[in-house]
Amino acid sequence: MNERLIDDRSLTLATSSSVVSRAMYRNTERAVITITHTGTAGETISLAFGKDAKANQGIVLKQGDIYSASKDSGYIPPSDMITAIASAATATIAIHEEIDLI
Repeated sequence: MNERLIDDRSLTLATSSSVVSRAMYRNTERAVITITHTGTAGETISLAFGKDAKANQGIVLKQGDIYSASKDSGYIPPSDMITAIASAATATIAIHEEIDLI
C-alpha cells in the first residue's frame, strides 16, 4: 500500500485569486480533497482548477457549502492546482486533503 499524506488547514481568502492547493507533483496523486466554506458573513467563494479563479464562475460555494472529491467515492480529485476567490476579504475555508505517494 502507498503512503498517504494528510493535510488539514484553514485559509482566509481575498478578493483576488489565491492558490488553495498546488498541482500534484510527479509520483503523487490527490486521493481526497474537501473544501468547506466556513465563513459567517454571507460571502461567496468561487473555485477553479488549473487556472485563476474568477468571481461567480466555476464551483461557487455559499456559507456552509462543501466541495468534495475522493477516489474512493468515484469522484476523481483534480490533479491541477486549485484556486479560490472570495466576494469579501473575510471569507474563510477549511481544507482537508489526502495525497498518495505512488
